[in-house]
Amino acid sequence: MKWFGVMSVMVLGAVGGLGCSADGPSDPPVPAVAAAPAPLEVAGDRDGVVYRYLDPETGEVATASAIADIPAVARPQVVVFDTNAPPPPGWDLVADLSRGLPATATPQESFAFAVATRPTPVAGAAHEGHDVVMFTSEGCGYCRQARRFFKQNHVPYTELDVEADPRAPQRLATLGKKAGVPPSQLQGVPIIFVDDQVVLGWDEGRLRRLLHI
Repeated sequence: MKWFGVMSVMVLGAVGGLGCSADGPSDPPVPAVAAAPAPLEVAGDRDGVVYRYLDPETGEVATASAIADIPAVARPQVVVFDTNAPPPPGWDLVADLSRGLPATATPQESFAFAVATRPTPVAGAAHEGHDVVMFTSEGCGYCRQARRFFKQNHVPYTELDVEADPRAPQRLATLGKKAGVPPSQLQGVPIIFVDDQVVLGWDEGRLRRLLHI
């Protein structure tokens, strides 16, 4: 009986170890992705249809019920959402509304807005001419702070989403190597490169020094 009790403890311990380890919990099963929806023709505004777009002023996703309310600069990528017939989970219907109507909203899986922001610089500003590249991810609060900082100080920059932009990993590795930063340190966001210098995380003081603000 003592032998059986010891073996039971050993088996239970081994089973428990499968759920959690020093490397973190095991990955959850990947859910099946629903079939792609049919394309949607956009001929004009209609009841039940709303539009999502990337607000050029805030860098945040905004919603409009009329195409006329979407800024012209944001119209090349607009998510068209029909509340009466929503697409399956994991899919969005995306249209280029910059070329007029009618337009076709095509299905895209795991869609994310491509961000490439270049605010207009102030003539004669001390920081004008710096090459600024920021790596972000959706939902990052410190990334929003960085965007506001750049906007308030009229700093031109390029933004790459490390989760949504397929160009981001290679660009990050290239800039990190140029700056002499080991890949192991290029973790988390925001990661901001100012010329050949890197700012890991949100550090307003260091950014001001590098940009001479």
